[in-house]
Formats: sequence, C-alpha cells, structure tokens
Amino acid sequence: MKVLLEEKRKIILALLMGAALLFFAGIMYNTYDAYTKMVVEQQQQHLLLISRAVAQNMELYISDQLRDIRSVTQTPGFLESMEYYYTVGETARMKEYIFSYMQSHQQDPVRIYVLDRYGQEIFHYNQYPFSGELDEEALGLAESARKRESGIGNVFPIDEQRCGMTLVTNVYGGNGYLGTVISVMDLDVLYKRYVANLNFRDQGDIVVKDGDGNIIMHPDSRMLQFNYERDIPELDSMPQYESLRRMLEKQYTYEEGTAVYDSYSGGILPREQVIAAFSRMNLSGNSWYVSTAMPYSKAVELQNNMLKRFGLLAATVLFLVIAAGTIIYHLLRNRQKLRLETKYLKEINSTLEELHQSREEARHYQKLTTIGTLAGGIAHEFNNLLTPILGYSEFLEEQLGRKSEYFEDIAEIHKAGTRAKEIVEQILPFSRKETDTTSFKSVNLDVIIRDALKMIRLIIPSNIRLEEKLDDGNVNVYGNATQLHQVLLNLYSNACQAMEKDGGLLSVKTRRISREELPEHCREMADGDYVEIAVCDTGCGMSEEVLHQIFNPFFTTKEAGEGTGLGLSVVKDILINHSGAVSAQSRPGEGSCFYIYLPVTIGVCAVQIQRQPEKREEVKQISIALIDDEESVVKYLRKRLERRGYHVDGYTDPEEALEDMVNGRIHWNAVIVDYMMPGIKGTALAQRMKKLQPYLCVIMITGLVDREALELRQDGQIDNILIKPVNFEELVAAIDKGYRRQLDMIEY
Repeated sequence: MKVLLEEKRKIILALLMGAALLFFAGIMYNTYDAYTKMVVEQQQQHLLLISRAVAQNMELYISDQLRDIRSVTQTPGFLESMEYYYTVGETARMKEYIFSYMQSHQQDPVRIYVLDRYGQEIFHYNQYPFSGELDEEALGLAESARKRESGIGNVFPIDEQRCGMTLVTNVYGGNGYLGTVISVMDLDVLYKRYVANLNFRDQGDIVVKDGDGNIIMHPDSRMLQFNYERDIPELDSMPQYESLRRMLEKQYTYEEGTAVYDSYSGGILPREQVIAAFSRMNLSGNSWYVSTAMPYSKAVELQNNMLKRFGLLAATVLFLVIAAGTIIYHLLRNRQKLRLETKYLKEINSTLEELHQSREEARHYQKLTTIGTLAGGIAHEFNNLLTPILGYSEFLEEQLGRKSEYFEDIAEIHKAGTRAKEIVEQILPFSRKETDTTSFKSVNLDVIIRDALKMIRLIIPSNIRLEEKLDDGNVNVYGNATQLHQVLLNLYSNACQAMEKDGGLLSVKTRRISREELPEHCREMADGDYVEIAVCDTGCGMSEEVLHQIFNPFFTTKEAGEGTGLGLSVVKDILINHSGAVSAQSRPGEGSCFYIYLPVTIGVCAVQIQRQPEKREEVKQISIALIDDEESVVKYLRKRLERRGYHVDGYTDPEEALEDMVNGRIHWNAVIVDYMMPGIKGTALAQRMKKLQPYLCVIMITGLVDREALELRQDGQIDNILIKPVNFEELVAAIDKGYRRQLDMIEY
C-alpha cells in the first residue's frame, strides 16, 4: 500500500514538474516573441529616421539648386543680356553668367539649357568632365518651357547605370516672360552624396521612387526604372503579393510610415521578407518616396545573438544564485522563521488596533449621520407645527387688536412660537451637507450694504473717503444676510488695505440690469433681472498675472503671516452658492473694481412687512392648489387665503391633486406645494404640473432647501421658495407676483 502511494506521489510530482516546464516554456516563448516585436519596431523607427533624413536632405538640396539658379537668372545683368539677345541676337553675355554659375557648382548640374520664349534652344553648356550623351527628347525641353512652371521637370534615364532629372526655372523681366533655364542633374551623383553615405553596415538599402512609382535611385543599377505596378503584371490578383500591395497602398496614402512585407522584383533580386520605412518628399507639386529596407533575418540576427549571450549569462548567474541561496537558507532558516513570527504578531496587533479604530470611526460617523437625519426630520415636523401656531396667533393679533383683553395672551403664544422657530434654526445645521441654504430668505440688499459700510467706517484711516451711490429701486435678493455681509466686508477691507499708504476713494454703487447686460462669462446664469454691486478703490491696483489668480484658494499678495489667501476664494464660493458671480478689473497704479452679480427675487423682505388688520377683499378670480401632507398647515393657509379672496383647493395627498389636474377637472393659476411629502417629492410634483400647464405659478414651501430645489428655481420650474413657518404676507406677495407674470406670458 505504501509503495502504491509513493508511486502516485512520484507520478503527481512528475506531472507537476512537466506542467511547470510547459508553463515556463510558454513564458519564454511569449517573452521572446514580444522582444522580437520590440526589436523589429525599434529597427523600423531607426529606418524611418534614415528615410526622413534622406528626404529632408534631398528636398533641401533641390530647393537650394532652384534658388541658386533663380538668383542668377533674376540678376539685372542676366535679364539685360536676354533682352539684348532678342534685340541683336548676341548670346555672349548670357553665356558668361551661365558659365560662371557652372564653374561655382562643378558637381551639381551636368548640363544647362537656355531656351527662348518660344521654347527653342539658344545654347547649352556641359559640366566638365561630363561627356555623356543625353536624349533631349526625354528631357522634354519644349514641353517644360510651354508649361512655364518652375520646379522639378522630367526624370529620365541617362544610361543603364544612372538616371537624371531636370530643374526648370522661368525667367521674367520688365517685358514679361523672356525664356526658360533648364538644369540637368545626375541623380547618381546626388545618390552618392546624400544617400549612399547613410547605408548602415551593408545590411539595408535606401531606394528613391518618383511620383509615378519608378525607381530612380537604387544601389543595384538593375533596379533603376523598375515599377512594381507596371513590371509585376499579377500584383493585384495573386495572394503572394498581398503584403507588397498593402505596403504600396500605405506608401502612396501617408506621408511616412513603416511596414513588414515580402519583397518581389520580377526576378531581378531574390525574394525575401524585409522590414521597411518610408518618407514622402514634396517639392513644387512633385512627390518622391524615400524607402529604407533591410532583410527581416538581419534585423533579428543581432537580437538572437544577444539573447544567446544573455541566456548563457543568466543561466550562470541563476546557478550561482541557487547555490548561494541554498547555503544561506539553511543558515538563516531558524532566524528568519523567528523574524517572520515576530513580524506576523506585530501585524496582527496593528491590524486589530486599526480595526478597532475604524469601527469607532464608523460608529461615530453613523451617529452623526443619524443625528443629521433626525435633525432634518425634527425640523420638518416642527416647522409644520409652527406654521399654524404662528399663523393663527398672528391672525388673532390682527383681528382682535391691542385693545382686546386677550391680546397679551395671544402675543405670548406668538412669542413662544417665534422662540421655537429660532430653536429649529439652531438644529438645522446638523442636517446640512454641501451648502448652508436653509437660512436663505428674501433680504434687502441696500440694508446689508449700508450696515457693512457702517462697520468699515469705524476702522478706516482718515485719508480714505467713502462714496455711496445706491440705485433708487428697493432691490431684494434671495440669500443669507450674514454671508452677503461677509462678502461685502471682505471687499471693503481689501480696498482699504490697497489705499492704506496713500489714501483714496472707496465707492460702492448698485444698479439693476438684465441678463443681456451681464459679462460674457456670466451669461450662462438663469434668465431674469440681476443687481450689480460695484466696489471700487483708487489704490495700487493689480497686474494681469495677479488678476487671473486672485480667486484661487491660498493665493495672496500679502507678506508671510499677514494673509491666508482664502478671502476672495470664500467670496466666490458664497456668491456661487447664491446663484451669483463675481468679476474683477484692475491695472497697476489705477485701482481695482470688483463687480458682484446677484439675481433679484420677487420675495418681500421681512423687515419691510408690517402687520395690518386682515380684511376680506373682493374675489380676485385666482384659483390656487394648496398641497401639503400636514392637514393643519393646509387648513390654516386655506382659511387665510380664502379670507383674502382667493379660491383654494386643499390637498393632503399629492397624487390626488395631480390626478385632478391630469383629468382636467380643475384649472389652477398657482400651486403651493410642500417639499417633503410621502409618495412624491414636491420638486417632482412641481415638474410634472409645470409640463401639464407651462404658465402655472409654482411656489414651494419647505423647512429645508436643497440644491435640487434651487436648481429648479434657477431653471424656472419653481417660481419662488418660502421657508417654513411661512410668512403670510410673503406668500400673498409671491402669489400676486406670479399671477401677474402668468398674465403677461399669456398675453405675449
């Protein structure tokens, strides 16, 4: 039995070792394949650099030749000599210029032709020691003169060993076109000068083709004038030419690139797989293609040699490492085991401490979350209770008057309700998350501005004067008076510090503007009227560089220890939270101006509302839907609104109100909806009702204002937001304002 178990263990061990060998063999193969691809890509990039350099050198050389001959033909002396030729038929002076040019460019043009305006040859010069014969018909002299296009002319074979090309230069004088100068260039000279020197270790070839695909430069002269598409008849049909076809398509499509393909030359050269790179040369409307190619086998040969040497070295190092590791392992095994156990115990202890701490933090965070949720719920319920308490007590005070024996008792009820409202406001911050908007209400901007100026007057030096120019309109904005007060004090303080040394004028101006008058970067704000507050000083001013950074957190121009760099950053955040914006203008030595933009609200400021005895008024023919899940709130507001002459339909179930509207049973002019209701939120209900009746005036009453409600108000889905306990006069003003706006939209 033991023998069988031992045999099984040996078989399993052999299988595991075989699987391990296969696994490592696969890894080695994948590594080799990836390394081979990397080497090929590196070689391609190297070839691309060579092709690009050759193309740029040839393009520069041809451009220089055209520029040099153009500079000769445009000299006044040469132009006069050509005009003189047309007058008396003398060519001596022209020949002197051409001869001088050829003497200074002894290795460039092999022959220069001078043609008259009719394309007829006047004379030509050969470059010494060039003695070859040129097929002048292949040069296309008359055709080049007729086209009158300067640049590269024709490419033609000089003999079986080399090709040539013509460079055409048209000559114009005061009397118009005078003739054409054609330079004949030996491309073999150009190849030896700019191309042959770049061949690398005799492992690759550099080939140049003209725009028609004819090879005009090649280290093997047998390939001159060879054209793949012309000289390989079955190029487009035979599968064996697929890689070559893809390479040619890529070459004629892109400016430069790389490829791996099977090279065919119609039997001139042996077939082989090559890696190549190409770059296009564009000059005077002509495109030449510079290709650098090397055999694939040579590209990976160096890599294989390096891998062999690296493998031998790695095997030696691995053997030494295994031997040394085995010895060291036996020596340090016990010591290492003790260290591991000690480390393990320390890690367990540390993990337990971290786990305990994380549990405490999670428990604390859960408590805070629970408190926040509880605070929001308590505030919501208390506001629902306080709405009828404060409303009815206020209503009874107005109805009974101060002469009533019960007035003081009712006043105590109202006083206690007001105190309860203040306590709720102290609880609300626990439920706030991103922004403190629960304390937002309609505030009078002029009052805030003047209060801030009163405070700044107490601390400014005597050399600073204050100027106040507020708009006549009584402008209210929806926001937090304390935060807006903080914004203005910050701007006032910065202005005074800028004028502290030399004194100056601090001016505060306000004006009411439309959305179209806002600066460009503020045009994305909601439609409606805005108030612009300009706080300007005549201090030291700021540079353009500083002006772009003043609203960044922690940026300051003050000395170390004198400023945090958070003032203007906080100002910007507060104004964004108020759906507003801020911008600045300044120049060094000319002072600074900060412009604040806030949306005007239709809400009535609390300090402007005075209690007046409530009277029954005539029916206003305004139909209102009052929707709140708290029956006492619905009962109270319905009673007071009906006494003011409104027709009110009260609902404690939002689904019922929506159903009446969808079925067309009732048509309302305005909807007063609570934010937090079971089944459907007030924001969702407002959106659905607004879709059914676009001109509907929607007023939301809530104890908590979140970002969703503010965004809907910005988008016009909600016309106004009132904070519970609702001030009745604010509610009436909002209804009347919305109704007038509704009538204006319908008439329009």
